[in-house]
Amino acid sequence: MHRMSGGNRSPVVLVVDDHEDTRQMSLLVLRSQGFNAMAAVGGESGFVCASEQQPDVIVTDLAMPDGDGWLFVKRLASDARTKHIPVVMLTACATETVRQRAAQEGVAAFFFKPCSPDVLAAELRRLVAARAPSAV
Repeated sequence: MHRMSGGNRSPVVLVVDDHEDTRQMSLLVLRSQGFNAMAAVGGESGFVCASEQQPDVIVTDLAMPDGDGWLFVKRLASDARTKHIPVVMLTACATETVRQRAAQEGVAAFFFKPCSPDVLAAELRRLVAARAPSAV
C-alpha cells in the first residue's frame, strides 16, 4: 500500500530491530512524538514491510540475527521500490568506524543508543520534510 505524501497525514516510520523491548519502546516513543510507527523483527521482514508499506523513513539497528543492518541497507538501496526511503541507523555499536561506514553506505542519519527521543524525532521530521515536494 503506497501512501500519498503531504496533507495532515502523520509520517510513517518503520522500526527494524530484533529486540522486542527495543521495538516496543521505539514504537511507544515515536507514536508519542506524532509518528505513525510500525515495526519489523529483522532485515528480511523489514525489507518486505518497507517494500509493501512504503514508509517515509526507516530506523534500523545494526546487529540482527537474519543478516546485519549493512545487508539490510544495501538491499534497500538496490531495490527500486525502496531505494528512495531514507534510513536512520540507531545502534549500540558505538565506534567512529561504524559511523563512517554508515555514511559510506548511504545511511541518512546515524545515532548511538541510547538516543534522546526528541533528537531522533527532530531528525526523522527533517528527513520526511526533505522528501516531501510540498514540505509540511
